[in-house]
Parts: sequence; C-alpha cells; structure tokens
Amino acid sequence: MGEALDRIYREVSTGSIAAVLPDETRDLMAGFSAEDVRESCRHVLVRPHPLEVPLVGRELLNAALAGSWLLLFEALGVPRNLVVYEPCAGSSEPIILAAQAHSGGAARYVTCNLNRRLAAELRGKLGHITMDVTILDDYAQAATAHLEAGGFDVACFHHAVNDILQTAVSEPRGMVTREVEWWSNERQMIEWLAEDHAAGRLDERARPALLAAVREAVSLVKPGGWLLFDHWTWEKYRHVDWFPWRLFSDLIPMARAWIAAEGLPLREVAVAGREPQWWMCLRRDQ
Repeated sequence: MGEALDRIYREVSTGSIAAVLPDETRDLMAGFSAEDVRESCRHVLVRPHPLEVPLVGRELLNAALAGSWLLLFEALGVPRNLVVYEPCAGSSEPIILAAQAHSGGAARYVTCNLNRRLAAELRGKLGHITMDVTILDDYAQAATAHLEAGGFDVACFHHAVNDILQTAVSEPRGMVTREVEWWSNERQMIEWLAEDHAAGRLDERARPALLAAVREAVSLVKPGGWLLFDHWTWEKYRHVDWFPWRLFSDLIPMARAWIAAEGLPLREVAVAGREPQWWMCLRRDQ
C-alpha cells in the first residue's frame, strides 16, 4: 500500500488530480493538515472502508478515488487521449477527474446516467472540466442505441454493480428510479435487493439487468480495451440489521461468476494492489 498511498497523496495534494479539482475542494483541503489529507487518501485503499471518512469528507474522498483510478489507467497502459464510458455515474465524479488528469483534458467521457436528479448534481460539478463530457438520460442497458460500437478505450463500472441491481429490483415494485431522490430511497432499494437475494430470485431481474449492461459495454469497448469494476462498502454497515453485508461484500465475485458464465470475449487480468474481492479488470479480446 505504501507506494500507491504515496502516489495518490502526491496527486491529490499537489499533482495532476489537485490541478483538476474545483476551487472549493482545493479550498477545503487547504484547511486540513497534510496528515489528515494523507489519511483520507489511505482510506480509498482499504476495503471495507473504515467507519468514517476523517474530517475532510466526501469531496476529498472523491479526489482520492480519482487518484486511485488514475493509477489504474496508468498500470493498464490506457491511452492518454482515452475515450471513457461510465454506466451509472450518478453524481460521482472520480472517473471524470481521473480521465481529465490522465489526458490533460484531451479525453472524451460519456455516461448513461438514469437518475435525473443525480445527473443534474453531476452537471453542476463540471464547470471546470475541459474535456468533452456527455451525460445520456437512459439505462446502461440501452447504451448502444446512442453510442458507436467499438469507439471506447475503457468502460468504468465504478461502484455501479449495486446501482444496476438495485434499479432492477426496485422498478418492478413501483419505484420510478429515474425520478426519485436517490439517497433517501436507497435503503429501500437495498432492502428489496436483499429480499430477492434471500429468496433466490436474483436470476429473475438483477442478473439479467447486470449482464445486459455488461454486454452493452463489451460492444462499446474496442478490442484490447477494458471493462473495469470496483465496489466497496463501509465498515459501519457490518452489523446494521437491514444491510445485506455478505451480499455487498461479494458483489464483485458474484458479478465475476455471472460474466464468466456468459462466454463473452473478455479475460480477467490481475493488477497489483487491486484485490479481486473488490476489483475486476477485464480485457476485451482482440
């Protein structure tokens, strides 16, 4: 962890990630000690995440996550002028920050971002971003209706597996996930997902929804490109009675098994420092 932590800290505090942060985030960071910033950077390398983000909060966490993804892009040799597809970005910007930093603003970024409120929040964070950003108001399962097949270097499922599964089990129960306020309704989504998991019903809606989104991503990514997945959960939820801890801890292994069974033109590549429990790096065959 030491070398990765040192590098993420440098990128977030004075390097390429710091250079692409909005002014308000840099101002926030200036109010904390180097030790506080470094500790928050350490948290992105620990899964499950510790009980709380110390002091500096979500803005710095997203910056540190961007640093982690920047290192992954470099480790995989992703082109500097990369073209990125991200299903289910919500209001989260780490992939955008990482792509902006990696490319010096020359990248192109597209997300299928279903929830309109989260998409609006994301747009509000992008005034300082210079690369080409497109936010599509549609399901990840419909991405190829809007986008060119084989036109992307990488598809980043950044904490997207649970979002896809939650949507899949919530909409048949009457929740309009396109319109709802996401955060106040997420507990209900998770409880429904846990209910379907306990009843052995993930194959009915959740699994097909995820695999449909993955197949779309496979079509979009050029041969030799990447489908990259990460997931995390927070230590504070381990003993919360309504939270399906084991399911959320095993989402990447579960997704790995489902994808492997599909026979898609993908092969997994091990990357140092990326635990298979929480990360999956799939290369699209030539």
